[in-house]
Amino acid sequence: MVVRRVIVTGASGGIGAEVARRLAASGAELWLTYASDEAGAARTAETCRAAGAAVRTTRLDLRSIAAIDAFTVEVRQAWGYVDVVVNNAGVCPWTPWDEITVDEWDAVLETNLRGTFRLLQQVVPLVRAATGDRSIVNLASVAGQTGGIATSIHYAASKGGVLAMTRSFARLLASEGIRVNAVAPGPIRTAMTDALDEERRAGLAGGVPLGRFGTVAEVAAAVVLLASPESGFTTGATYDVNGGLLID
Repeated sequence: MVVRRVIVTGASGGIGAEVARRLAASGAELWLTYASDEAGAARTAETCRAAGAAVRTTRLDLRSIAAIDAFTVEVRQAWGYVDVVVNNAGVCPWTPWDEITVDEWDAVLETNLRGTFRLLQQVVPLVRAATGDRSIVNLASVAGQTGGIATSIHYAASKGGVLAMTRSFARLLASEGIRVNAVAPGPIRTAMTDALDEERRAGLAGGVPLGRFGTVAEVAAAVVLLASPESGFTTGATYDVNGGLLID
C-alpha cells in the first residue's frame, strides 16, 4: 500500500483533529501543526499513532512568514514531497464590526488568508514532487459566501479570500494534475461556537434549514473525501457542509 504524506494545519482540536484521525485510519503519514495548544496536538497525535500512523507535530504561527518558511524547509528535508495539504488552521473572533481594531483585522487576515497563501506558496513545490493523486483542501466558511453577519466581517473577508484563492490555485495547478478544493462549513459545534452564549447558539441553529449545528465529523468526512483519489475529477469546487443555508 502506498502511504500518503499529509500536512494538516490547526490539528490540536475540532475539525483539524478529526481530519487527522480519519486520515490516520486510512493509513496516511501525518505532519500536524498547531498554533498554541500543544497538549491538544499531542492528544491528536497520540490517537493517530494508536491507529498505526507515523506522526510529526510542529508549532506553527501562520502570522509569522519566517515560521512558515522554516516549517516548509523542515518538511522538505524530512519528507521531500507532500501528497495532500489540508489548510484548516484559522481564527474567528466574534467582534461586532464597529469594534474591530486595525490590529485585530490584521491578525485575522494574516492568519486565515495571508498565512494560508504563504504556506501554499512554499509547499506547492513539494506537492509537485509527489506522484499519484495530489490534493489540496482549504477550509473556508459559509460566511465567505454570504457575508459575516452571524460571525464577524474580518472573518468573512478572510474566508471569501480563501475561496477565491482556492479557485485561483485550482486553475494554476490543474494542468499538473494537482487538485485544489475548499470545504465551506456552516455553524459547526466546536470550541469556537461553544464560546457563544446559549441564546446566540440557539439563534444560529434556528436559522439552519436542518435545524441544528453540524458536527466536526460531518465536515471532516467532506475534507477526507476531497483529499482522496475518489474525488479525482473534482477541482476548483466548494463543498458546502452547512445544513442547507445556501438553498436557493
